[in-house]
Amino acid sequence: MTDSFVCVDLETTGLDPKRDKIIEIGAVRVERGEIIEEWEAFVNPGRKLPERIVELTGIRDENLSGAKPIGEILPELLAFLDENVLLGHSVLFDFSFLKKAAVNEKLSFESQGCLR
Repeated sequence: MTDSFVCVDLETTGLDPKRDKIIEIGAVRVERGEIIEEWEAFVNPGRKLPERIVELTGIRDENLSGAKPIGEILPELLAFLDENVLLGHSVLFDFSFLKKAAVNEKLSFESQGCLR
């Protein structure tokens, strides 16, 4: 059992990491049961959001117009995640999007042995 982990949550334009894009990332670092740091960012997907995603997430195109693209955000996020265990609701879904984004940006992002 670990006493240090990062909870991560994404919002995306759809369900397929090969086709869809990340539009928001939130992460919280926890140590010994206490939140010690938070990280969040909107991500500009480079396309208009489908209406069903606007309805589902409440995120609108105007929220993302001034946001950075994933290539500028990912290095900062990866530094925040460091080598911590990742936790989250449907974390494998989130991991698949982060992994695909990292591959597309020619960055390394590996599970450190535990996704929960």
